[in-house]
Amino acid sequence: QQGSDQQTPARPKKVLTPEQRVYQQQWKEYMAKRQSLQAQAKQVFDTEMAREKASDCPEAKTTYDFNICYGDQVATTDQNLKSYEGIIRELMASQPQMPGEPTTEMHGPGGPSLTPKQIAEEFDRVEQDWRQYREKACTAAFHQFDGGTAGPSFEMECKLKLTRGHMRELDMIYGEDLHM
Repeated sequence: QQGSDQQTPARPKKVLTPEQRVYQQQWKEYMAKRQSLQAQAKQVFDTEMAREKASDCPEAKTTYDFNICYGDQVATTDQNLKSYEGIIRELMASQPQMPGEPTTEMHGPGGPSLTPKQIAEEFDRVEQDWRQYREKACTAAFHQFDGGTAGPSFEMECKLKLTRGHMRELDMIYGEDLHM
C-alpha cells in the first residue's frame, strides 16, 4: 500500500529553444494585431450598414440637393470601402512561420495553395475588376436619363448600392479572416 505522502515524479519542464521563444512572441503580437484589425473591420462595416439603413438624403428636395447629398454620401462610402479593403489586405498578411516549418508552397487535395503575396495580388485584381464593373454599370444607370438632370443622382445612387453590396460580398468571401 502506498502512502499519501508519496509525490508523483515531476515531469521534465519543457524548455523552449530561442527560435521557439521568438515564434511564441511573434504569434502573440500577430494575434493581438489580428483581433484589433477584426474589430476595426467590424466597426467600418457596421457603420456603413447603419448609414444605409438610415436612408440616404432624406432631406433632399430638389435634383440639385440630391446631387450634392449623393456626392457626399458616395465619398463617405468609398472611403469606408477603401478602409475595409485595407484591413482585409492586412489580415491576409502571413502569420509568423514556426521554426522548422517548410518555407515552400504547400499542396493540398485541391492543388497548390497560394502564397500570401499571391493571395494579395488576387485580391487587388478582383477589386480592380469590381471597380471597372461598378463604373460601367453606373454609367449605364446615368444613360437611362438621356442626359437629364436626374442622371447624376441615379448614377451616384447606383454607386452607393453597388458599393454597399460589394462590402457585403467581401464580408462573405473573407469572413474567415474578418470574424475568426
